[in-house]
Amino acid sequence: MTERGLQEALVVGISRLTWRSLGMYAGILIVAFAAISLLSLQRALRQSANVIESLLGLYADPGGERTSVAPAMLADALTDVGSRFVITRATNDRGTARTYYLTPGMPAKEVSGIDRNDGSAAVRQALLGALDSRRWQYQVMHRQSGEFDIFVAADRMPYVLSIVGVAVAALLLLPVGAALSRRTTRHTVVSHLRPVQLLRQTITEISPDDLSRRIQVPTGLAETTEIAQAVNRLVARVERSHGALQAFTADASHELRTPITYLRAQAQWALDGARSESELRDALTSVTAEAERMHRLVEGLLLLARGDNRDLAMRRDPFEVAPLVAEIAEITGGMATGRHIAVQTQVPAGTIAIGDEGHTRQILLNLVSNAVRYTVCGAIRVHAAVDERAVRISVEDTGAGIAADQLPRIFERFARADTSRSREHGGAGLGLAIARMLAELQGGSLEVVSAPGSGSRFTLQLPKAR
Repeated sequence: MTERGLQEALVVGISRLTWRSLGMYAGILIVAFAAISLLSLQRALRQSANVIESLLGLYADPGGERTSVAPAMLADALTDVGSRFVITRATNDRGTARTYYLTPGMPAKEVSGIDRNDGSAAVRQALLGALDSRRWQYQVMHRQSGEFDIFVAADRMPYVLSIVGVAVAALLLLPVGAALSRRTTRHTVVSHLRPVQLLRQTITEISPDDLSRRIQVPTGLAETTEIAQAVNRLVARVERSHGALQAFTADASHELRTPITYLRAQAQWALDGARSESELRDALTSVTAEAERMHRLVEGLLLLARGDNRDLAMRRDPFEVAPLVAEIAEITGGMATGRHIAVQTQVPAGTIAIGDEGHTRQILLNLVSNAVRYTVCGAIRVHAAVDERAVRISVEDTGAGIAADQLPRIFERFARADTSRSREHGGAGLGLAIARMLAELQGGSLEVVSAPGSGSRFTLQLPKAR
């Protein structure tokens, strides 16, 4: 199924909306014009009736008595009323009813066939018949003024023709307006979607072989700029992950190749010729140590993989910090046996953190082992501080410190501040990466402050129990 493009969908949708809007507008215009025409016709009829009513009282007999309508004089007086028909019905003193059909500028015509007892409805029908056979063409207004019945008729045809003209003009102009609107809509949509087209083109051109490319911002539209920024952040993360994966693959291959090569060399040496029992024991001891190092490396990689997949069981329970720090300090003292290193602790009483006590112990053991490894003499201090929201456990040493250019990388996998010494102590560069991952999985963080010659301070922050 072929999908329509956004540009075509917008053009079609807006064109349909324009058609409906123009059609509704034309309908409203015709209805409004018809209503105004009807109101104008009724107003004209009322004005004619008012003029006729005002003139009826002007005619009287020589004795001053009011008499029946004088059609000729009334017709002359109504010449300014216009081309509308004026019909009056009068009743004289003797009770005879006479109905006149008056047209300005023409002699009056008396309408026959109307009985004196006929009501206004019957008179209206008779007058319509006298006017024209096409009764629908005339609008008649009736008004009673004393003994007179006034009927004013007007021709609807000019108003009907005007309404028809407006309707025909609207129907003829509607397709033209819709066509012009579609053309304008297409031009507007194309111009406004240009940033989207450029965005799509740039995203399409970003390939795994060139993840350094970014979308130019701003794009010209706030929405596409937000999308471009989000895509740039995504590509930056992908680039970092891709680079980290490449480095990880290379480092892991290197870290595994070295012990495997060593194991194979030891095995070949033990099998090559006659070896004494002590030589075989030394070879097996070396093989065991290297196998243990490989085991720790593989365990670390598996732990990181489980953490990345959020498949690592992590408790969120309250635990006391003081006993844990005391245990870590005792282990640190054992690691520093025979070296001039003082182990100091300071934890406020009643400090309780939220997290996984076992994994917190693993983090602190990693930090103190690094402190012992890089501190020749001096002190290692494990202390805790508490504020309103968090518990901060710090491991501070007086060792060699870390160079400024190395600080951003020490939490990366297989990263080492001192490669030669790390290999000397059997480190693979996974400890700090594991420590930060475990801290973040507990809802905390792990930060470092260090300078060459001034030692290092690693701070683990965990949520505080309330």
